[in-house]
Amino acid sequence: MTTDMPLRFPDWDLNKSLYGETDSLPLMATPGPVLMILALYLLYVLKIGPALMTKREPYKLTTALLLYNGLQVVGSVYLVQTYFSRLMSRGILHSTCHMNDSKERKEILVGIWLYFIAKVSELLDTVFFVLRKKDNQVTFLHLYHHSIMMLGTWAFLKYWPSDNLFFIGFLNSLVHVFMYTYYGLSALGPKVAKYIFWKKHMTKFQLIQFVCIIIHYILAVRISDCPPSRGVATFVASNTVFFLILFLNFYSQSYLKKSLGQGSNRDGTYKTK
Repeated sequence: MTTDMPLRFPDWDLNKSLYGETDSLPLMATPGPVLMILALYLLYVLKIGPALMTKREPYKLTTALLLYNGLQVVGSVYLVQTYFSRLMSRGILHSTCHMNDSKERKEILVGIWLYFIAKVSELLDTVFFVLRKKDNQVTFLHLYHHSIMMLGTWAFLKYWPSDNLFFIGFLNSLVHVFMYTYYGLSALGPKVAKYIFWKKHMTKFQLIQFVCIIIHYILAVRISDCPPSRGVATFVASNTVFFLILFLNFYSQSYLKKSLGQGSNRDGTYKTK
């Protein structure tokens, strides 16, 4: 006697959100638009842009950079204020599942969507690097960071939204306030850039950010009444650890090795080899 035992596969519907309200937000109904944005971004910064700039002089884009970075600072300040206010009212760590309340859920979804839109707008960082022929800035770290942050935030909002992301958004937006302020002032030229004292501390700030995010996320998932699936929690934690490793490598290459590569002149001063 034989029994048919057909293989069963999970039903995958990438258009289906965990909460129906998500689909009313721009770019959230289906994965098509965000995947198209990502594909066009990578195609331009890796192929089309460099090819177009091969025989051209780099653009200065002073006005555009001042406007862009100024808007990024304003947007980041707004997100910092928004997330800080919620963290203070709901607690940095809490067990209550606020996604079960319709009013709270709407606030959470909009809050995450604003963070997602910020990640979309930040793709212009790389476009400006290409137009200014700053090819050394278009690294694996840069491309991976921008790509995964946009795509990952979209997927988080679409399939597993939670206010645990607000702590991540708060720290990351705070870092960006200083980062885009630096970029904006740097656009004014080296005479201004040399007075920006916090440049050398930016990578340290980012490293501290990743450590805090890892610790917070592990604790938040453990005490939450509606934790994400184990797979989602593992992805967020492991990806943040990967960011930490990449930024540690960047810090080592950019600062530690330069310090070790300094030699002493006869007059006792130091020079970089």
